[in-house]
Amino acid sequence: MTASGPRRTATPAEAHAAQLTQRMLREELPRVRAAALSWRNALAGLIAGLVGFGLIRGRSEIDDLASPWAAVVGLLLLAALVAGGIGAVCLLSAAHGRPAVVTVEVQTPDVVRDHAEALRAVRALRLGVVLVFTCAGLLVAAVGVTWYGPAASGSLLEVQTPTGPFCGGVARIRAGLLTLHTDVGNVDVDLQAVTGIRAVATCPSPA
Repeated sequence: MTASGPRRTATPAEAHAAQLTQRMLREELPRVRAAALSWRNALAGLIAGLVGFGLIRGRSEIDDLASPWAAVVGLLLLAALVAGGIGAVCLLSAAHGRPAVVTVEVQTPDVVRDHAEALRAVRALRLGVVLVFTCAGLLVAAVGVTWYGPAASGSLLEVQTPTGPFCGGVARIRAGLLTLHTDVGNVDVDLQAVTGIRAVATCPSPA
């Protein structure tokens, strides 16, 4: 039987390092949760700003696009919805944790369990950030196609008036005024002064 040697006493530097490690492990999970909460709020504001800006106002704008660009916009919006939804779930999971119960038989120390949860929260946070930015990129792409995609054939009107022709898509008709969405913005045309109207595939270039 071999006698064990005397146990070495930790130096003050080693004891301080061990205490520092323990404190960092205890503070790790709350720090990750707080960071995830900040990211969640900031990215939610970004997405809300894009949607609230009214970049795509509904079916009428998409119907003005030539085929298959209207379908492309729909697919981009669907992909943005999926990416944004999964990203939101990841951010919520990182900020608040997953619904779970601890098995009675599991006797894992709190520090080890919190460290594992912190690692999982960091992975969820990183994935959520990537997905939310992907959602924002897809929304911007959908808007770009809506704004700059080719118009559907016959969806544009060329209106002849005594002051000259106007060409664009119909924005609205109200109180005797026809509002056309042209390359230079919305133009109101008095219907009583109109001398001719015809549907065109593309507006003629200005002279």
